[in-house]
Amino acid sequence: MRALSTITALLVLSTTAYAANETEVVPDKVPPATLTAEQPMNPAGSKPGAPIITSITARANVMLPNGTTIDIVPEFHYVAPNGNALVLHREIVDTNNTLVRVNNAAPINAPPDAQKRGAVITGGWRCGSSQYYVTMKAFVMDAEGNRSNTVQYTIHCNGG
Repeated sequence: MRALSTITALLVLSTTAYAANETEVVPDKVPPATLTAEQPMNPAGSKPGAPIITSITARANVMLPNGTTIDIVPEFHYVAPNGNALVLHREIVDTNNTLVRVNNAAPINAPPDAQKRGAVITGGWRCGSSQYYVTMKAFVMDAEGNRSNTVQYTIHCNGG
């Protein structure tokens, strides 16, 4: 009987010591969405006067005036020498999320003078809760059917 009470006392002491050393576990923050891009080197359009995408940048966690937060906003910097760019065309090249869909055509509403000097087409991407990536390619098309150079970029959501 004496041996049993000694074992019980040791168990109580070791449990108490363990509980005293507990530390709070703080869950990891979800990594912000990021964008990687192959920046154009010596970009050229389909023919002289065609639009040219000069670079791609991005902003993360952008709050819209209505309070909605967009995880990542790709920005396509371009020049349209004729000032007549109409649409940014995008398509998915690769992804590890079979549920991802993209609007293939985004209208360009920049005034002709701004396009001639250089303008920016912005997008927007909401990641949701899944961890994934989406690689896309994009080009600008003008009113005469001329295409810009094609650029490729990848959006990484939640560390994907």
